[in-house]
Amino acid sequence: MADTTGNVHFNYIKEYLITEIMTKLDGEKLINYESEHAGGLDGFMSALYNIKLYTETAIGPKQRLLVAKFMKGDVAFRESSKSYIQFANETCVYDCILPAFAKVLTAAKLDLTIDDWVPHPFIAKFGYIDGLSAAPGIRECVLVLEHLKPRGYVLGPRLYLTREHLLPMCRIIGQYHAISYALRLTAPAELERLKNDLITLPFINDADPKDDEENAYRFLYRAAFDRLFDFIDRKIDGDTFDKQSADDLKLIERLCDLRAKYMKEPTRLLEKIRTSVLDCEEDKRFGAILHGDYNRNNVLFRYEEQEGGDEAERKVADVKMIDFQEIRYGSPCIDISFFMYMNTTAETREAIWMEMLQTYHKTMFETLQAAVKGQPNVDAEQLAAYSFDEFYAHFSRYAFYGVMICLHFLPWMLSSEEECAKISHLFETNLRSEEFRKSNIEIGGDAVNMKLLEVLRHASKMGYMDAL
Repeated sequence: MADTTGNVHFNYIKEYLITEIMTKLDGEKLINYESEHAGGLDGFMSALYNIKLYTETAIGPKQRLLVAKFMKGDVAFRESSKSYIQFANETCVYDCILPAFAKVLTAAKLDLTIDDWVPHPFIAKFGYIDGLSAAPGIRECVLVLEHLKPRGYVLGPRLYLTREHLLPMCRIIGQYHAISYALRLTAPAELERLKNDLITLPFINDADPKDDEENAYRFLYRAAFDRLFDFIDRKIDGDTFDKQSADDLKLIERLCDLRAKYMKEPTRLLEKIRTSVLDCEEDKRFGAILHGDYNRNNVLFRYEEQEGGDEAERKVADVKMIDFQEIRYGSPCIDISFFMYMNTTAETREAIWMEMLQTYHKTMFETLQAAVKGQPNVDAEQLAAYSFDEFYAHFSRYAFYGVMICLHFLPWMLSSEEECAKISHLFETNLRSEEFRKSNIEIGGDAVNMKLLEVLRHASKMGYMDAL
């Protein structure tokens, strides 16, 4: 088993990776390189390294900053954390899916490339890797991307985003989804091939006898529903709900339906949302290759330079997507509703909810039209199936996905640093414990529960809970 504490990675970078990167740089000669562990940038399942690459080009010296990503942990950890699935899929994005999308963009002569969506990829490998795998059969992963910090890209605010952040996020994900639809209309076999290249990442796997004991989604959403309905039961007879309000009476009815259908196994609702687009004839046309975890954690922003002014309202000049480990094939609402609920306040939702959806759809539809222009087998009727009205009807049936994400994540994001550190530790060490469930119910208190209630009120009022 490979030592993932650092030495093996540094040796691999020195002996193998730099040479392979140089093969991607036509006409450049290596002068020197520096590598360092990225420290706090590490994720739960990944180890990250910054690489400074110095080369000589025909016009003089050049310096690049790259980031290399490796898997953490031993085989048992990687199996239990689904690392093998997630890293295989993320590698597939850069090695197979984005190159296929690039061909569509090039053939359509669009003024758009995959580098407009993601950091430029240099290396994407998964499986047995010479110099990295400790033995035959030991799977490893290495992903090398351009590091965007030198170009001014940074993460946005910790949780809640402004209109300046949200609308560019709508545009870039709309472009990305549009290529799946273009392939469906012009090369459906190619879309099917790309879809099949991805390893399915279900929320529940009934075929796996160990799923009920090892599937983290089950414990996370069990705790989320326990928290929600503990709060509802404590507040239902007080003044938290306005019994004279038609909206609140509808919400109470929808919460009763939600409890009756999914309290026993909340994660089945996530799985229903994931699979319905595969099974329902009305929704199949909206099936797309997704990002899967599209929210402010996995988006980098570059701002226009300005002097003075409100830091929070800086104009966003560009957006890039990162971290495709949760990639799935499914409804675009899995991507859209996630950040539209997770990264907005009640005030922002009230102000620009429909503007976000219209911005997404306008960009998606214009990209789709441009991608299929001149194709003799695509007619106006086929494009009309992706009209805003058709899209919004689909969105309304699937938008509750974002609410589900909030029920789990918002308490963690809105709690104190001490509470968040405690529950994160329990997540990694004792997910099945009563202590984890109890901590999940308590962190942040009713101040957080009221934020969750705001999300649910919005979803109920918009009709997104009607088809659960």
